[in-house]
Amino acid sequence: MSWWQRLSGRKQMEEQLDKEMRFHLDQHISELIAQGRNPQEAQREARLAIGGPEQVKENCRDARGTRWLEDLFQDVRFALRMLLKNPGFAAIALLTLALGSGATTVMFTVVDGVLLKPLPYPAPSRLVAMQEKTEQATRLGNLWAFAYPNYLDCKRASHSVEMAAWRETGGAIREPDRAEYVDSRQISADLFSVLQVPVEHGRAFTSDDDRRGAAPVMIISHEMWKRRFAESPSALGAQIVYAQESYTVVGILPAAFQLDGHSDVFTPLGQDPSPIMERRDRHPGLQVTGRLQPGVTLAQAQTELDLIARPLAKQYPDSNAGRTFIANSMRPDVGDVGSTLWLLLGAVTLVLLIACANVANLLLARAVSREREFAMRAALGARRGRLIRQCLTESAVLGISGGILGVFVAAVGIRPFVTFWPGNLPRAEEIQLDWRVLLFTLGISLLSGLFFGLAPALRIPSRNLEAVLRSGARSLTGRARRLLLVSAGILGRTLLRLASADPGLNIHNVLTARLNLPNSTLDTPARIRATWQDVLDHARRVPGVVSVATVDTIPMRDGNNQLQYSTTPPPAGATQLPMMLATSVSSDYLKVMDIPLLKGRFFDDHDRQGSENVAVIDDVLAKLAFGAQDPIGKQIWFPNTDTPYSSGSANPEAARVIGVVRHVQHWGPASDDQATVRAQFYYPFAQLADAYVRRWSDLMSVAVRTSTAPLALVDPLQKEIRGASGDRVFNQILTMEQIASDSLAQQHMLMLVFGIFAGLALLLACIGVYGVLAYLTSQRVSEIGVRMAVGATAGDVILLILRQSMGMIFAGVGVGIAGALVAGRLLEKFVAGVKSLEPGTFVLMIFVLVLAALFASYVPARRASRIDPMRALRQD
Repeated sequence: MSWWQRLSGRKQMEEQLDKEMRFHLDQHISELIAQGRNPQEAQREARLAIGGPEQVKENCRDARGTRWLEDLFQDVRFALRMLLKNPGFAAIALLTLALGSGATTVMFTVVDGVLLKPLPYPAPSRLVAMQEKTEQATRLGNLWAFAYPNYLDCKRASHSVEMAAWRETGGAIREPDRAEYVDSRQISADLFSVLQVPVEHGRAFTSDDDRRGAAPVMIISHEMWKRRFAESPSALGAQIVYAQESYTVVGILPAAFQLDGHSDVFTPLGQDPSPIMERRDRHPGLQVTGRLQPGVTLAQAQTELDLIARPLAKQYPDSNAGRTFIANSMRPDVGDVGSTLWLLLGAVTLVLLIACANVANLLLARAVSREREFAMRAALGARRGRLIRQCLTESAVLGISGGILGVFVAAVGIRPFVTFWPGNLPRAEEIQLDWRVLLFTLGISLLSGLFFGLAPALRIPSRNLEAVLRSGARSLTGRARRLLLVSAGILGRTLLRLASADPGLNIHNVLTARLNLPNSTLDTPARIRATWQDVLDHARRVPGVVSVATVDTIPMRDGNNQLQYSTTPPPAGATQLPMMLATSVSSDYLKVMDIPLLKGRFFDDHDRQGSENVAVIDDVLAKLAFGAQDPIGKQIWFPNTDTPYSSGSANPEAARVIGVVRHVQHWGPASDDQATVRAQFYYPFAQLADAYVRRWSDLMSVAVRTSTAPLALVDPLQKEIRGASGDRVFNQILTMEQIASDSLAQQHMLMLVFGIFAGLALLLACIGVYGVLAYLTSQRVSEIGVRMAVGATAGDVILLILRQSMGMIFAGVGVGIAGALVAGRLLEKFVAGVKSLEPGTFVLMIFVLVLAALFASYVPARRASRIDPMRALRQD
């Protein structure tokens, strides 16, 4: 039944009730006239006997159980009439609620999409993520990605879990005139069946594809299909040269498909010829995903995995002793984004509470003009409960109306927020307004309406309750706005301090990029070394290049290599040794990064395999390892399992210190001071052991110092170093200035968002201060009239009101400081680089708050100073 039909039915019932009332009244009048009364007297007696029409109607509605619906309809209609009658009040209240609920809806939409929504696959609760687990934890922990042979054994033996595997890769797609680097994934043939995601066009891989020697085939993303083939059906069967091999496109994925980030190319995992894929003691970043078979629980699957691991541990003791396999429910991988989002949701909730408190204050101020209305309705028989319900209905209508406007605010604000997020916000494609968000907004709108509706509602039965609630609203408003404003001030001061910190290197005019090398150049360590030398030689020829170097980990960028060290030969089996960051570089690295050399020398062409192992350390490691001694000529020792110079000897090896450089903020200005491992150790790539050269090449970056704008040299450098095959392709191209800025991106974002929240909270709080003082001033009209009648000036009245305001303000400051200290501690915990106890920030923010509150107080104070004493006394 539609709402119109229900409304028509209610109207018919009311008409029938009116007819019945008239019938009984006329019948009783006729009986009285028949008894000898005159018509006028009969009509009066009949009305007295039957009762008031509205009271009788109320009793009839109670009897048929629809009175609550009638009352609700009347209350809603009356509430809408009152809002239309006071457009100024309605506009301010609705704008306040729209801003508060809109900001909260934006944050909840983001939190819901990133953290709360299940994975975008059918039956996601049946999906599990699998890892290897060792009994003994190393410095890297005891959880590992799968070794490929272990995965195959588990897959064959398991009956409770259908398994699939994949790993991240990348390579160049070559065209006649250029090459393009693409992110790719190697996947097992049954990955899409495990995820239950069919390809959009073509077919998925088969078991025949997923083996060595099979014909090279690939599946491409919908985006690549659109970009390279204009969504043409001819893409199926097309040949694409990827990683120097021709692949046939056999499938195209749906547009919405994501596998732990974006990827354009998918190739069969089993076709990878790398020797590492055959070893159980190597873990090539293999991620294993499983789907529980129908009727199987996670506990049952784990029991089966334990049984599978035992014979493998006996059969392969060198690699699998003490090793088992674990399965956990699959969860979205969002990194450390979760804590930041919850922090922002908490902050925006304070904005909503401020909005509610301020609307409550506005309703209190407005309630003064409605005292006669409530008194009249009470005199006519309205019960207090009925009047309270009317007030709550009005506030609920106001809250829902503000919530509806808030949805429109959120619809406009979500995309800019996601775009502004530093880097790529995980699961951004899942962030959208849906029924979950609308239900949340409806809920907070109703709760908000009940919250601020209590203020005028409780005013009806008791002025004492009203005073308590009004005091609570002021306290909440003052505390929350101080908390937000001090938080924004702490973040702003933190950002200024971090941005001005010395990173230990010259970030200007430095270009960095990873370089994809074709597989044909990676077959032997000697050829790999020659290839990198050729890259450096060609890069130096480009006009505008001052110096160029290779490095395995760029400062302030993701990635690090930590090694144990000792200043004396470590005993066999030593595990409790200090850690340092180890960086493999070429000889010009110091020139490129412009890192000051404090003592000794840096590497040169003589430091290569066959010569003495050498190292350069930073001043932090020099102090930790050698104290006040001169480190030049001293030796740094390694356990034989960790040395990058490994020669295959069973004895511990060492490197001689030839130089000391300034410490570089490898973890970024926000995190470097708090990092547990800061000591830095540099060693020449030319002395890297052959066993590591292939792996290190996958990690290597090129760093170039330029005499011009770095990004202007990307194309000339790319053309110069592309090589004979044309497959040497740059990717992840960034300047050091961009990297340094990105390291503070979270602080930038939080400062801006907290600044917006704080500004909004301050605006709403000023409205609240104005509303409270306007209300209190209206209660003191007679008193002010008497004061002015006996000689008080306008200035005296202004000072009187401002003194009252200052009492409220400083009471709120005292309470707010405690909340701000808590906020500072939270920021210190969740935001790198924050120091919560910064007295200067507190003093500045308190000054801003007091100034804003006094400004908001001046308007009602000025209005009070213009009261006509005679009119005020007559009103009393």
